[in-house]
Amino acid sequence: MIKDKDGLGYWVGRRFWESRQFYSAYIALFISVTNWITIQYKLVLESVPSLNVFSNIWVFMVIAAVIFTVLSILGGHYIHRKRQFRIEQSLATEENPYLYKAAPGKERDLMLPMAVLQLDTLEELLRSNNALTEEKRAQFQSFRESLVKLMQGQSVGRM
Repeated sequence: MIKDKDGLGYWVGRRFWESRQFYSAYIALFISVTNWITIQYKLVLESVPSLNVFSNIWVFMVIAAVIFTVLSILGGHYIHRKRQFRIEQSLATEENPYLYKAAPGKERDLMLPMAVLQLDTLEELLRSNNALTEEKRAQFQSFRESLVKLMQGQSVGRM
């Protein structure tokens, strides 16, 4: 965690991060689209006489901008809603170190000890009612070991 949020270095770092975000999202996109439009107009439309509908590059740019905007919105909607968002969320979850470890603070100090207590209580209830099988006892032991590992800051599962 950054301790000095009031310093000049923090301010410069934030502005640098914001400029990178703006550049990658807007300026680079504008440059690449205008570059593509210019190349297509020069190489294709000026060379093919049957495509003389576009008498001026500005006419072509307006029509291309309208078509690209509609296609971008539809394509972005499909990718974001139907496919890519799920993939990005899955990857972000896998990259999260706390997927395999207990987060420090309330999870490690409160939730895990409470889970161990619940596990012990449930096991004792089953034992007192003569309903605890050897299979259940082994499951309780496995879960308890995993919870203790998490409380000690170790990881469980596959990384």
